[in-house]
Amino acid sequence: MTRTRADVTMVVERLVARWAAKDTAGLSRLFANGVRWWTAPVPGAPWPSEVRNPREVESFFLAFRAVLELTGITTRALVVDGPDAVLTGRLHARVQATGTAVSYDFAVAVSVHRGLVTEFRMYADTLAIARALAQDVPPVSP
Repeated sequence: MTRTRADVTMVVERLVARWAAKDTAGLSRLFANGVRWWTAPVPGAPWPSEVRNPREVESFFLAFRAVLELTGITTRALVVDGPDAVLTGRLHARVQATGTAVSYDFAVAVSVHRGLVTEFRMYADTLAIARALAQDVPPVSP
């Protein structure tokens, strides 16, 4: 059972490294079958909202990459408490269809058990993503 801070930190570091390297197959191998998954819904995004196993994790990241070319990930903070961790940072990407650059803050919360991610929650600036994807998003009221 993965319980030490170092073990959980290593899994999160691998997750970020494989995402940054665009290694969707390697990224998917970090996830357990039956993973509990949640990502903030983005209007018009083609990636699946239901993810339950490593194959579906890979499908999510392949669909993400088909729309947004990842150009960088800046990590800010990692907090580990037992098998749980929260990583904050900023993601930098380019919209494949238009070349538009987009950067947005994110937070990823994970739970790790036996070296695999068993829970994954990604919070992101969905308004920035939707606008970059040229979705008709109403303005935010002041």
